[in-house]
Amino acid sequence: MIRAALVLLLLAAMPARAQEIVITFGGDTNFAGNRETPSPDGIRRWRFFSIDEATENLRPEWTGDINFVNVETVVSARDGHPQYGKQFVFRSHPEQFRALIRAGVNAFGLANNHAYDHGLPGLADTLAFFRAEDQPDRPLLFAGIGTTSDAYRPHIVTVKGVRIALSSVSFGGGAFAPSDSYPGMAHLGQYDRVLQGLKAAEADIRILSIHYGTENAIELEWSQAAFFRRAVEEAGVNLVIGHHPHVVRAVEARPADNAAIFYSLGNFLFIGGAGKDAAPLGHDYGLMGKAYFRFDGRTAHLSAVEAVPLKGVHMIPHHPPPARASATIAHLNALSARSVGDRAARFDLTDITAPRGLACYGGPYGPRTRAMCCSVERSLHCDLPDLM
Repeated sequence: MIRAALVLLLLAAMPARAQEIVITFGGDTNFAGNRETPSPDGIRRWRFFSIDEATENLRPEWTGDINFVNVETVVSARDGHPQYGKQFVFRSHPEQFRALIRAGVNAFGLANNHAYDHGLPGLADTLAFFRAEDQPDRPLLFAGIGTTSDAYRPHIVTVKGVRIALSSVSFGGGAFAPSDSYPGMAHLGQYDRVLQGLKAAEADIRILSIHYGTENAIELEWSQAAFFRRAVEEAGVNLVIGHHPHVVRAVEARPADNAAIFYSLGNFLFIGGAGKDAAPLGHDYGLMGKAYFRFDGRTAHLSAVEAVPLKGVHMIPHHPPPARASATIAHLNALSARSVGDRAARFDLTDITAPRGLACYGGPYGPRTRAMCCSVERSLHCDLPDLM
């Protein structure tokens, strides 16, 4: 009797598992130009403006339980060892990323070809920053930098009773590989190790951030689809988030595997990058993604994905006008079909005020997914009362 009572008390103390988890994610993010000393108070890009001004159009979109960006920069209040052999060297101030955290961003991919722009001191400072900001009452999910024992191991947090694992990996950086004594960047030479870590993780949702691909090319490399799909097929990853090309690539949806692959999100809030607003259709925007998962026991089911196009991603991101958003989503659909065939996500245009693409994969839906998907489809799941 005493043992049974203890079990009941433990079960009562455990947080109830969410019916639904929403993940939002953006691509390359930094806050200062090439070899520029960043300001803790704001951003310099033709003029000086605040972080709040830069993110005012993004804040309503950070509605996820997990809100992710790729940290395409060193995060430090000091110069480390700037890599003079590199064409572009980026450093952002910790206060700039604290502003993102205050706005709701709570997940960060740290592995990319700018993680080591200031050498080992920069890597150490970036890791120290995110560790210090990871608080019990405000946990952060970050991965991709660490010593040998943890750089390739996923970081796991529990959100609403759901265990979410993140790994982050990039090309390059062999000279700054992790060691037992110094932090380094998780690089693609150890891709098998990264996948093994994700597969073994005690997690309900698995996310992999990959920095990979030819810059400014919207088409996939010949091996990219097979390479990214390994994460789904071998490690049970639910969401693959690609970046580095600085343009948007195909989106692949695999509802049978409860997974989606965004091959490249392009830029998100990339102050150090060139403006792309005047580029041709399909090359002129960044993509914010959203993935909606409902739960059946411990199994995460992919219910829907959204594609939110953004202009002005080199300065102040904003939604494009409806006509341009419609053309952009149509271009993304065609690009995805051309790139990955019948696995392509097929987005319908929704939301007149802030146009985006929506693809739904059948109920029963969680509350937020139901509100969206039942506005564009007629099904038994939508006609019956919500029993969740």
